[in-house]
Amino acid sequence: MKIVFIDAEFTGEHALTTLVSLGLVNLEGDQLYVSLNDYSENQVTEWLRENVLNQIDSTKSISSKEAFKLVSEWLENYSNGEKIHLVSAGKGADLILLFELWKYSKFNLKYFHSLHCLPDYLNHNSHFDLNTLFMVAGIKTDIDREYFVRNYTSNKRHNALYDAIILKECFIKLKNEGLLNNFFDAK
Repeated sequence: MKIVFIDAEFTGEHALTTLVSLGLVNLEGDQLYVSLNDYSENQVTEWLRENVLNQIDSTKSISSKEAFKLVSEWLENYSNGEKIHLVSAGKGADLILLFELWKYSKFNLKYFHSLHCLPDYLNHNSHFDLNTLFMVAGIKTDIDREYFVRNYTSNKRHNALYDAIILKECFIKLKNEGLLNNFFDAK
């Protein structure tokens, strides 16, 4: 099963939010991190500046169009023709913001539509979120994820790649403890 853990940092929990950074890590440990330079500056809050933007080297940030090229190439190479199951932190904006990058693959569309614009390896209903997996395993969703996997807390939270790695570690711990037995049987 091809699994990619994804975390995104974005400008806010609202419908007009824009992508700031994206972290992807697959089950085998390959990683991709991108930070963007074309997020909506007018949506930047003090919290975002202190907790997310201060961790980003803006000289390495790229446009959403460039991010699409890197992300789509990375995912396509990993897919190798098989469908990829994405695991995000929650049911929020992470997947939507990732999927919206595919608007750069079809320039003549008036509106982006994930059903018609995503490649086959992503265009399916088999994506998951860690909160739901925790609930199914009988674990409270507000658990400190770093504590769950390592018994300590760091100052790296809200770095999209670090958070994606923590997602992966949580998933592996759930799997190793037998709490996801049916997950690998369902295709």
